[in-house]
Amino acid sequence: MTKGGTARARSDRWSDWAVILALAVALLLGWGVMAYAQGQRESFTDAGTGLTVSYPRGWLLKGDDKLAFQALDPATSGFRTTYQVKVWPIMATESLTQSLGVLLNDASLARAQQGTAFRLLDLLEGDAVNGQPAMEAEYVYVVEGSDLFVQQLPVVVRGLDVAIRLGDRGFVFSLLASEKAYADAVSAFRDFVGSATLK
Repeated sequence: MTKGGTARARSDRWSDWAVILALAVALLLGWGVMAYAQGQRESFTDAGTGLTVSYPRGWLLKGDDKLAFQALDPATSGFRTTYQVKVWPIMATESLTQSLGVLLNDASLARAQQGTAFRLLDLLEGDAVNGQPAMEAEYVYVVEGSDLFVQQLPVVVRGLDVAIRLGDRGFVFSLLASEKAYADAVSAFRDFVGSATLK
């Protein structure tokens, strides 16, 4: 092998390594931009209750007289992943855990009327949210299409309600998602609940 051939082979190896390094840097930058974009949040304050929450940027706010907050994820197909917040009065004569349990039972009874085959899977004391005790309820129900002219399969919806006390009221934070999307949605939902403050 000649000196010219060895130099060319060595420079080819350096070129190969340079391409691999450039590709790795591009992949890392792309991953960083994606993580940044997914982590962006918007803030919402309900004038009636003073509740402020941070929800994922790009979600659609949907007004409802019975709710302090509701947002839907436009990126989900079929049943849209939804965050809801409802305000309930708390009985001052009961213990906090008992009051939050009653809130979740009332929320479950109201939810059972919205779909079919409602089942409460679990009702338990949850992790504290910003130092406040919490109760959690997991449930499942079926949503059938309301349009008689469109054929579509019913959707199994999984839900998680987290009840906490803020000030002198109880707040029930709800995650509603299709069974397929539920597991991926729980972590971001807990961040949403943790963002709640009263102004």
